[in-house]
Amino acid sequence: MLKTRVISAIVGLPILFFILIKGGNMLKIALVLVSILGLNEFYNATKNIGVRPVKIFGYVSAILLYFLESKIAKVDVLVIITMMLFLLFLTNKKYNLKDYALTLMGIIYIPLFFLYIQKLREMPEGMYIVWFVFIVSWMTDTFAYFTGRFFGKHKLAPTISPKKTIEGAIGGIIGSTISCAVFVWLFPQSNVSIYLSVIIGLFGSLIAQCGDLIASFIKRNCYIKDFGNTIPGHGGILDRFDSILFVSPFIYFIFQYLI
Repeated sequence: MLKTRVISAIVGLPILFFILIKGGNMLKIALVLVSILGLNEFYNATKNIGVRPVKIFGYVSAILLYFLESKIAKVDVLVIITMMLFLLFLTNKKYNLKDYALTLMGIIYIPLFFLYIQKLREMPEGMYIVWFVFIVSWMTDTFAYFTGRFFGKHKLAPTISPKKTIEGAIGGIIGSTISCAVFVWLFPQSNVSIYLSVIIGLFGSLIAQCGDLIASFIKRNCYIKDFGNTIPGHGGILDRFDSILFVSPFIYFIFQYLI
């Protein structure tokens, strides 16, 4: 398993680096594809609890969110999508209220949250600050895993994710904070102070772990272990990007409204 995870990282990371560095339409298209794959995983998971999401509506909505967002405020796009979904109530009796509700939940949870990666990349220093999303998420995950493995004794959320420990959570916070500080030291052109990097690393790690637990909560309620096997050794898109989905808007809000 570890070998497969390493091989996937060796193949996937250069592609990720290239797409983030290029930005623009390449990043937008990549995010649309990842969003659709993630939506498909989420919708398939809900079938286990008797829900039939309107899949095609979710996929089209993901595309609209990305390609109309630059012309119309993202909130307005989401309102348009929601209104269109409500209108389906009147024209399609195949689906019930629960089906429509989880269709909309998937749109908000996946493509809308992923959208903030693009919005971060489009900021003046976006070439650098977008990396905080991945540093916080992946360093939290890595440090939490190894700290929990060697020192974990006290369960963090046993009913949601039995393997996670309080010690692991603390290790994740420390690893994320140190990694963010090292990043801004190596890349001063990011124009982010060490103090701000510490805040991002600390609180971002808490958000990342909440995102991880939320994904675990969804999986447990849908009676599945993984969302899929899209990424060998890592599971599905949502298994690998669960924390990133929450960290992305958090980092954006910091630089858009607090700096």
